[in-house]
Amino acid sequence: MRIFVTTLVLMFIVAISSLIRFSAEIIGIPNYISLWGGLIIGLVLMIAFVYYAIREIPADPPHKGILLFLGRRLRKVLHEGWQYLPLCPIIFNAVKVKVTKINQDLEEQIVKTPDLTDLGFKISITWTPGSWTANNEEQADLLFAFLNSGREETVKNILKDIIQDRLRVWAFSGEEGPADWEEAVGAKDEALAILIKAILGDDIPSIPSSIPTNVLLRYFNVPKKKPLIYQKKKWGKQGKEGNEWEGLEKELGDLSREERSALEEAVKKRQEIIAKVKQGNGVFVKRSLGITINRFTINEVVLKGKVAEAVEGRVVEKHQREAEKTELQHIRRRTKELIKEGFTREQAVEITQTERGKITKSVDEKKLTISPETLSVVEKGFQLFSK
Repeated sequence: MRIFVTTLVLMFIVAISSLIRFSAEIIGIPNYISLWGGLIIGLVLMIAFVYYAIREIPADPPHKGILLFLGRRLRKVLHEGWQYLPLCPIIFNAVKVKVTKINQDLEEQIVKTPDLTDLGFKISITWTPGSWTANNEEQADLLFAFLNSGREETVKNILKDIIQDRLRVWAFSGEEGPADWEEAVGAKDEALAILIKAILGDDIPSIPSSIPTNVLLRYFNVPKKKPLIYQKKKWGKQGKEGNEWEGLEKELGDLSREERSALEEAVKKRQEIIAKVKQGNGVFVKRSLGITINRFTINEVVLKGKVAEAVEGRVVEKHQREAEKTELQHIRRRTKELIKEGFTREQAVEITQTERGKITKSVDEKKLTISPETLSVVEKGFQLFSK
C-alpha cells in the first residue's frame, strides 16, 4: 500500500514538473531555463515528500507503532527506528505505544476474614503492554486491546478492581478461604494462586478436575502442605486414624491412571506459572487487556485494628519473659562465681545486684566548719601533748 501511494505521488510530481516546463516554453521562456526549472521544482517536491514521510518510533524508552491508513488502524506493527509513512499524517500515520515494563504497587488492600479481623495485603504486579513473543498480527491485536482498554492508567485501575474484588471474596469465604486471620497470614500462596487465576482466566491452561484448584495445589506441593481448616471438612481426615488428606485421596483413587497423570501434569503447570510470576519471569498474556503479566507478588500481610494491638502486646510480653529468664540465669551464674571466690551468699547477691545497678552504693562526705578561736585552742592542745 505504501509503495503504491509513493508511486502515485512520484508520478504526480513528474507530471507537475513537466507541466511547468511546457508552460514556460509556451510563454516564451528559453528551453534550457524551463528544463532546469522543472527539474529543480520536481526535486524540491520529492525531497519535501520524502522528508515528511519519515517518522521515528522511539527506541529509548522502547515503543511500538500501530500503522494508520486514512486514520484507520491496520493490523501492522511498526518496530522501533525510522519508518516510511508517505503523505503523513493525512494518508499514513502511526499510533505510538510505550512497551516498557510497568511496576504497579497497589495501595494496601484491606480485607476481613471470617473471624472479623482486618488484614492488609500489600501487592505488587509488573506488566508490559503487548507481548515480545507474539508474531506481528498477534502483537497488533494485543496493542489494539491495550488501546481499547484506555492505555496505562485505565489498565491499572482494571487490575486493581479485579484483585480487590477477588481478594475480598476469598478472604471472607468459608468455602475456599482461610478460617481465621492466622490461616490467612500463612496462606499467601493460596491467595496468590486465586488472584493469578482471576486475572489471567482462560489465558492459562485449565485444570481438568471438579476438585478446587487450591486444594490440589496444597496436596501436590513438594513438600505436601497440610489442609486448611475448611479443607479438612471434605478433603481431610474421615476418621480418627485417617491421614490428613484421606477424603481427597479417596476421590483421586476413583481416577484412571491416565486421568490421574493428566491432573498431576496440569497442577504442575499451574505451580510453574505461580513460581515464574513470583520470580518475575512470567510471560503470561492477558488478551482482554492486551498486556503480559511478568511478576505478581504478595509482599506482606499486615494485621490491623485491635487484634494487631493484642498480638503485639503478647509478643512484647513474651520477649519480656525471655529477657527476665536470661537475666535470672546470669544472676545465678554470677552468684556462684562470687561464692567460689570466698564471699558469703548474701554478699555475692549484693555484689551482683550492685553490678546490675539494682543497688546503689554511695559515699556520704560531710564537711565541718571550725571557728578560728576553736582551731587555736585545738592547736595549743596538740602542742602540749607533743612535748
